[in-house]
Amino acid sequence: METYEPDEWSVLGDRTRRTIFERLADRAQTVGELAAGLPISRPAVSQHLKVLKNAGLVSDEPVGNRRVYRVDPEGVAALRGQLDRFWTRTLAGYKQAAERDEEGKVMTTRTEQASVRRQIIVEVGIERAFSVFTERFGDFKPPEHNIIGVELAETVFEPRVGGHIYDRAVDGSECRWARVLAYDPPHRVIFSWDLDLRWQVESNPDRTSEVEVRFVAETPRRTRVELEHRHIDRHGEGWQGISEGVGGEGGWPLYLQRFAELLGREE
Repeated sequence: METYEPDEWSVLGDRTRRTIFERLADRAQTVGELAAGLPISRPAVSQHLKVLKNAGLVSDEPVGNRRVYRVDPEGVAALRGQLDRFWTRTLAGYKQAAERDEEGKVMTTRTEQASVRRQIIVEVGIERAFSVFTERFGDFKPPEHNIIGVELAETVFEPRVGGHIYDRAVDGSECRWARVLAYDPPHRVIFSWDLDLRWQVESNPDRTSEVEVRFVAETPRRTRVELEHRHIDRHGEGWQGISEGVGGEGGWPLYLQRFAELLGREE
């Protein structure tokens, strides 16, 4: 097995390539299946797969007239071993530097959470969990989460890459506050968070974060729903306020709880 040096870690530095790798970690897929849930072409997906395969992280095999790609456990294990060795050396160096501090000052670090992760178990199958989350998003979205200023008539989740999540008020006005970045039923959906630090619509996509919701079948009648709101620091100075808001009791935990309650009422 090839030894992975630090410069090879960059293969997962590309966001799209990392997304492809994460999808293959869930299950083996063809190029067509991968491209169906991504806003890029099949040739582009093939190119990303070639890079991952050359790095030893992905393998493929012919199945009929198609090629099926999957994560290579040996390659991942080798990469993880190299990462472990890297961090061991790095932390040892940090410890030595702290001990050499000539003033004898106590060195402190503050870790900011640029991502929020929450999960919940629901007692329904994976297909049902996915369909209710996307088709009835407005039924469990808290009604007070409304920046239009007029009573809401509905919240629409457009089920396609390039679609939007938007609120429509009773007077017909609309607020498009999210873009659907990946749509892979019944396994996951990714959408942007296009709200700024004042909880108003952000027009610059480079200053938006993203939310990934994964659906993992634990049994035919039980699904684990994993939500990750990441890259919150892209919102700029003061982004910690968004992190605290979406991670607090009135944020994603409330959404997931109302989602579970909606499913419970339907059983």
